[in-house]
Amino acid sequence: MKALILNSKLVLSCVIATLSTACAKIEFAPVPEQEAASVVPAPAPAPSKTISSTEVVAYGNKQVDFLLVLDDSNSMLPELKKLAARMSSFVNSLDASNIDWQMCLTTTRGSTSNGSLIYGEPQPWKNYNAAAGTPSYLLKKGTANLNQIFTSTVDTLAIGGNNSGDERAIKATYENFGELASHSCYRPGAAISVIVISDEDERSLGGDVRNKKPNDTDSAFQPLEEEDKPANLIAKAKSTFGEDVRFTFSSIIVKPGDKVCEAEQDKDPSPSHAGNVYAEMSRLSDGGIGSICDADYSGNLNTFKDKIVNSLSSLNLACEPDPKTLKVKVDGIPVPGIKVDGAILKFTYALVEGTQIDLMYDCKD
Repeated sequence: MKALILNSKLVLSCVIATLSTACAKIEFAPVPEQEAASVVPAPAPAPSKTISSTEVVAYGNKQVDFLLVLDDSNSMLPELKKLAARMSSFVNSLDASNIDWQMCLTTTRGSTSNGSLIYGEPQPWKNYNAAAGTPSYLLKKGTANLNQIFTSTVDTLAIGGNNSGDERAIKATYENFGELASHSCYRPGAAISVIVISDEDERSLGGDVRNKKPNDTDSAFQPLEEEDKPANLIAKAKSTFGEDVRFTFSSIIVKPGDKVCEAEQDKDPSPSHAGNVYAEMSRLSDGGIGSICDADYSGNLNTFKDKIVNSLSSLNLACEPDPKTLKVKVDGIPVPGIKVDGAILKFTYALVEGTQIDLMYDCKD
């Protein structure tokens, strides 16, 4: 038995020695750092940051429906006479173009109906022999004797009197848009162009009591209501005619900041006021702004005509450009100094349909 125990200890000692010897032969060497780095892929080459493109302003709808909104307060008779003499040349130029136009007329005053004031009712044109089926308030392309029609219509307007001192061109337009069932001033899908002529602002003072002058009446200040506000008229146009409607609101007014014109208009018995709200309405709708003090309105009106057709006042770029590299050509002519707001290119005037714009610029780092 003692011999057996000694033999067992001897075998166990050999096994342990054998395992120790085997483990001693295994070595774990770390991977050298330079070998690990060599398997990282090389970075892809940076793409070119130079952009070159050509854009053409798309052609728009050739049907345009006008609403002419006239201030018929006491001080406006000289301006309306001037307008009558010039409107015929404006619509004659429309007739000579490929624009299919029609026009309604309303005034800035409210008229009493069943004890309440209503705005925006189309007024009949005078000395107008409308074609069969065409209402007398709807002037159409191709009409003869336009000068006589405009002059006669202005001559028969009731200038001054009840409610005329509370000028509300925006409200009149708003309510006119809301009463499509009662008139046919607009055709489905046509562009809408409103032209306002006034020597005062919405509600005379633009809803700002600070604009009141010493010779204004005590009731001259009236706060703007919801239907007098530009943003609400934009929303009304979209809800009435669709989100894609081409709607412009142009104004011939006392331009904000034009003190010379304002002083000239103040010589009338009734004081004038700068058209701050009307100017904002024109800017929001990409319309034109003309001066009521201009001797000839035809230049303003022709500018408004250019606003009617499809136009482009800004362009989205592929990236924010490096101003030093930006090159712009309009119809092949280099145009320097164009404003950039982030990745938006802004033109100083709206480019009309068919205009070609060539661009080259580097993306800003």
